[in-house]
Amino acid sequence: MSDYSEIQFYTKSTDCGTDSCLAPYVLLENLQETADNGAADTGWGRDEIGEYGCCWIVLRCRLHINRLPSWREKYTVRTWSCGSRKIFFDREYEVYDEDHNLLAGATSVWILAEKDTHKPVSPSKLESLPQDVVQSDKLALGQTCPKLKLPRLSEELKPLITKYADYTELDHNHHVNNTRYLAWVYDALFKGGYDVHKVCDININYISEVKCGQKVDIYSIESEEGLLVFGYRDDSSGVFVCEIRFRI
Repeated sequence: MSDYSEIQFYTKSTDCGTDSCLAPYVLLENLQETADNGAADTGWGRDEIGEYGCCWIVLRCRLHINRLPSWREKYTVRTWSCGSRKIFFDREYEVYDEDHNLLAGATSVWILAEKDTHKPVSPSKLESLPQDVVQSDKLALGQTCPKLKLPRLSEELKPLITKYADYTELDHNHHVNNTRYLAWVYDALFKGGYDVHKVCDININYISEVKCGQKVDIYSIESEEGLLVFGYRDDSSGVFVCEIRFRI
């Protein structure tokens, strides 16, 4: 088993934001695409876990950005598994340009879950699969992805924007893909008058799914580290919370 898995990507114009650089939510998509390959390389790919009626679910991800690739630039996403802690799997990432400069690093936490119910599944239940899935113990950001607390709603707090789970927001699982939450965060930042191009650190925690037709109100409050952006469904259920830090 290799120490890591990697995929090279090309920055299309449609992947870019207004600064002609790769949009961070597109980078998040490509991190997860590389994770899919990485899981397969350790014997825990979608086909293997699918035999047990399971799927992968990401719980949280922190992305630190040094520089985003520009339009037409090629970049490589590298990922590796740090193994499991009870039901939690840690996966790390690094992003490099063609000169092998480190563009970004990321850390994430995943669980195995039943496809139909999304209830967590212990990896020991998949006994025919390799139980040693550690490719490296290196932590891309020096620590595993921290857990955030979802702020409570109050009457004084008003949403920055409202989003709906329309058709183009849905993925093959018939719910809003988690990477779209980060796109919604960026829409909220822009609406709030923040300079989205100065974002250097993103920590997003996923709380619940958003299904077709549901409405999500997105709020923001200041935190000690920067800004907390978070979403609630119209039934007052929390959807996600994201801590944003800006480059000074």
